[in-house]
Amino acid sequence: MGFNMSKSRSFYIVWQCVVWLLVLSAAVFAQNERTVKGRVLTSQGAPAIRLKFGKKFKFAGAQDFVLYDRARAAQFFFVESRGKKIERLYLIQFEGFLPDREGTYNYNEPRTVEIDGSKYFSNAEAIPDTEAALRAVPDSDIAKAAKFLREKGFELMKSLRFQRFVRVVDDARRSEFIILYVEDAALGLPEDALEKRARADFKILR
Repeated sequence: MGFNMSKSRSFYIVWQCVVWLLVLSAAVFAQNERTVKGRVLTSQGAPAIRLKFGKKFKFAGAQDFVLYDRARAAQFFFVESRGKKIERLYLIQFEGFLPDREGTYNYNEPRTVEIDGSKYFSNAEAIPDTEAALRAVPDSDIAKAAKFLREKGFELMKSLRFQRFVRVVDDARRSEFIILYVEDAALGLPEDALEKRARADFKILR
């Protein structure tokens, strides 16, 4: 039997459509399994968790995207602002490798903290020039977060400090969960109390 190029091409097109439908279905599922009501974010999986944020923080929206063609990320933003100028924010990120991509999440941060019985890797940093930092990583999750906030009409900080808590949430080490607290350095808040402030305005609900 001769090779039928037309049938082969048709099969390839159908197969590509199936793959894209699976990817889109995964994206819709990821959005549906996480909801926000008021100041409470509920996730049904990876991880299953409920977080409640302080009264000064308002939900500013969420987005879902593929990161570096390797992982799917979902971001949720809770913002404290003066007008549209952001003073402090929480960025909550759920991330996992795409099924057809290899990779695992591995952290060598020397410091860990316990939050509600789970171990999180923790690190903090001061960024003196926000715009320069974003230009250095134009395709990163942080750059996508900044773009999202700007499109919502918010003004970013010129310089900032952040505290990050992150943990791997599955045995295969292919999914991670990030709590990122960011504050405007111009607020002049004590630097040695950054972690305390980061942990003060969210709590994990049972």
